[in-house]
Amino acid sequence: MSGGLLFLVDDDETLRHVLARELAGFGYEVRAFASADGVVAAVLERGPDALLVDLRMPGMDGLELLRALREADADTQVVLLTGHGAVPEAVEAMRRGAHDFLTKPVRLEVLEQVLRRAVERRRLVLENRRLRDALAGGAERPLLGRSPAMAALGAAIERVARSHAAVLVQGENGTGKELVARRLHQLSPRATGPFVAVNCGAIPTGLVEAELFGHERGAFTGAERKRSGLFEAADGGTLFLDEIGELPLTVQPALLRALQFGEIRPVGAERSRRVDVRLISATNRRLLEGVERGEFREDLYYRVAALTLDVPPLRERGADVELLARAFLERARVAHGRAIEFDPQALERLSAHAWRGNVRELENAVERLVVMCDGPRIDAAAVERHVLQVSRAAGPLPTLELAQLERLAIAAALERHGGDKRAAAATLGIALRTLYNKLG
Repeated sequence: MSGGLLFLVDDDETLRHVLARELAGFGYEVRAFASADGVVAAVLERGPDALLVDLRMPGMDGLELLRALREADADTQVVLLTGHGAVPEAVEAMRRGAHDFLTKPVRLEVLEQVLRRAVERRRLVLENRRLRDALAGGAERPLLGRSPAMAALGAAIERVARSHAAVLVQGENGTGKELVARRLHQLSPRATGPFVAVNCGAIPTGLVEAELFGHERGAFTGAERKRSGLFEAADGGTLFLDEIGELPLTVQPALLRALQFGEIRPVGAERSRRVDVRLISATNRRLLEGVERGEFREDLYYRVAALTLDVPPLRERGADVELLARAFLERARVAHGRAIEFDPQALERLSAHAWRGNVRELENAVERLVVMCDGPRIDAAAVERHVLQVSRAAGPLPTLELAQLERLAIAAALERHGGDKRAAAATLGIALRTLYNKLG
């Protein structure tokens, strides 16, 4: 795995050397310290994903270092190494904010598991903070557009947001369905509650139920501790299920019950739990077709589609291409620290393009232009070379039956990526499980 950045603080030179070598073998970038001196400053400068700290050291010990990190408001997870006689002190450290503690000698497989959980927790905390900041300061990625299609969508969002009913957001890949869901949440009475998003196609089939509803300790192999699901995480707010059409049939009855009665039952639990969640779903295909094929329950469809919103493709949004291109350019300018502008002819070429990948394709194209262009301006020749030629290389869309078109697109993607199914699925904008299903 790619573990991230880890600080190791231990005064035992031999142990420090051995642990640094083993942790590097786990995929971590390791920075070792012989004492706590200078660690707080280094943490504030580098922002490690986790610290592995000896509890008892000369000078500032592990408990004092933990206190100093919390006073400095450092964003990190601390795992303490203790001797057998120091367990009470380690428990006290956990009360003060340590992630976990391990007694020496520590088994490497246990150390790896604890550190992995610490890193995952820090990344989750940072992501939640980012989302809270986005909600507090307005939409981080606003819905931009002055076209009639976007004006109609904006008006519909304002009406639908006030309702407590479930909403189904429909649109092609790359049109901004999650942005619509976030805007619905921000304008709703639940705006101060959590917004929790998940892509149904990205969850392994056997773990979907546990991910949504949680599980009890020992409910299945690998369930080492009780864990809340996404419904409980979204309690009092909004749960966004992207690509809900990928939800396995076996899980759909439980989702239907959660929507009908406001109750969930974690895997392995004996009793149900009440939750107060508004569901917003999204799909890039017509779910009713899935109902007709027996892939999606009809009764669930009418629950998730109490209200529907259709997000227009970029080709139906006229002058919005220029508006979006300028917004993406500004974002890229800040990210890359570059002063760069569009020539008018470049914007004309971008506006005339079909944008089969919609807003996502346009954003990626602008990023590519900023990276590839050396001068202070992006001209029409650069758009032709770095955007239009790349698009043509993907090939035109043939006029065929949908099933034939799907087969051709899948075959082309697999050939382009040398048979790599994961890369092909990413290019096609579908879940890996969907690609396997279509391949039969």
